[in-house]
Amino acid sequence: MYPRAINKLPSLAKLTICLMITPLIGFQIQYPRLAAQETEPRSNPPFFERYSDWPEDLKIQGTLLVAESIEGLKPFIAELNRSPNKLKQWVIVGPHKLAQSMLADPAAAPSEYSPSEYSPSEYSPSESSPSASLERLTWTPKLDAVPEPEPQSMLLVCDDRLAHEIPDEFWSSTADIMRRYLALGATVGFVGPASVAMGKTYSKPDPKSPQNAPKLAQGLGLFPDAWIHFTDQGDCDANLCHAMQADARTVLIGISKDSAMVLQGRKGTVYGPGAATAWVPAHQHLPEASQRIETRGLKNRNAPENFLLDWTQWRRQAIERTLEIFPPAERQTPNVPNGTLIIVGGGGMPSGLMQRFVDLAGGEQAQLVYVPCSEDDDMSSDTRLLELWKQMGAKSCSLLHTKNRQVANEDQRFLEPLEQATGIWFGGGRQWNLADSYYGTKAHLLMKQVLTRGGVIGGSSAGASIQGNYLARATPIENFRIMAPGYERGGLGFLNGVAIDQHFTQRRRQKDLRSLVETYPQMLGIGIDETTAILVQQSTAEILGPGTVTFQWQDESSRQIGEFIGSQGQQFDLATRMELAQPTEKTDSLKTKTPKDP
Repeated sequence: MYPRAINKLPSLAKLTICLMITPLIGFQIQYPRLAAQETEPRSNPPFFERYSDWPEDLKIQGTLLVAESIEGLKPFIAELNRSPNKLKQWVIVGPHKLAQSMLADPAAAPSEYSPSEYSPSEYSPSESSPSASLERLTWTPKLDAVPEPEPQSMLLVCDDRLAHEIPDEFWSSTADIMRRYLALGATVGFVGPASVAMGKTYSKPDPKSPQNAPKLAQGLGLFPDAWIHFTDQGDCDANLCHAMQADARTVLIGISKDSAMVLQGRKGTVYGPGAATAWVPAHQHLPEASQRIETRGLKNRNAPENFLLDWTQWRRQAIERTLEIFPPAERQTPNVPNGTLIIVGGGGMPSGLMQRFVDLAGGEQAQLVYVPCSEDDDMSSDTRLLELWKQMGAKSCSLLHTKNRQVANEDQRFLEPLEQATGIWFGGGRQWNLADSYYGTKAHLLMKQVLTRGGVIGGSSAGASIQGNYLARATPIENFRIMAPGYERGGLGFLNGVAIDQHFTQRRRQKDLRSLVETYPQMLGIGIDETTAILVQQSTAEILGPGTVTFQWQDESSRQIGEFIGSQGQQFDLATRMELAQPTEKTDSLKTKTPKDP
């Protein structure tokens, strides 16, 4: 109602209106922090991240082995016998001569192991046997006689036929039994040329093809998204490379015929004298990529990428070849329209910053969620931060952690704390874990909506890098490289157009940030020292703590690298790439801004 209209009312009516309005005004002044709890949200920004952009099953349960021959398997068996965590039971399916050759040469085989060619048998190893650590070895020529799985067991299926020569019924039974063993964390393996069928797809001869082009067949998918083949040198067959379609979301992997490839969880290794090579094709804006690994030894023991590959990262590289260009070619304006980001460089917190996080989230009305960054499935004991928040007077404190993307996308009980949250804190660790768990899920959407409601998101170390839309230093094998193909898209995107690195000057990462900005001139690089943070509201970043924060970018007109290194109290405009004047009374108000009405 307009003031002139009120003035024309009788005195009694004026008094009535004043009595109605005064309590509402008082409520807003006395309890501004409750605003974030209103049920009607602001209109949410578009959610660009997609659940399908990430593998749903991040790793296999147990261990999977593929080898073309018994000779290729023997180095793996030798390693098993040296391991302190030895298997207790072997189950071997296939011709008895193949089973016998796994234990020893026929002349040295234990006398009590004499299986008939047709009847299943059990064998208790003698002390002189290479498998003396076993409690039981079962051999059978038929799959239907395989015993029930146990966690400390290994199932090996041996067959010297080609994959397309084996009946479908055999493959169906093999897949069912192997999945049961893997579900308990056991080891399963296929020995023989047909082990190529363990992948997503495999090639078989096509007599009708005049150019000997491979004909594709569907595999069992136990080695997820793999196209397996064996070569003399463990490289990738050129014919298969030409046949691979970039939109197949498949990784071609060549394995030496004299070696075995082992996938445990998500890590791939080679046993034997040969090698293995993972490869994905070029596609539009992305070049072809490959990684060759060999058995770990004295020469390469200090270079993990020479003997270990992360299969989830390679699957992500295959998926990336089906998506739009990333990062976007056009420069994005870093901006937080509502709410606040607190981004800490690791190694400790600036004095008073956690209390400020709680105050920004609503103080006594704050509903806080802690999201650890870990590869472990269970982080329920990591409650120190929750206890600190309780001491600071927060209304509610929850820990949220999962390594299951389906849970993060569908489990309403899991998602419930995010629906009411006014503040989220991401822990330190290896930032690719957070991308694996949450990218594109409903949990990710709800995290962004905390900002839309005017809340606060903070994090340190990995919890800092995850806040940009470009995920810096996300290599699952070590973290020496700032650019990680397959994981660059993995940031949760609370602040677009930036790549954030941490432990910056302490670990001498200045050249890394410059190389990223030179590679992606549309990005703003941010390097944050330990015990130092930036507080971001809209496009203003205020520096807090004893260290420095480095901002690097490429000038659009001169193409030169620009840089600003700021310290405590200085402010930087992320949109214009310029230092701001020292805080005034107006800018000081940013420091204590609480969640707004939705």
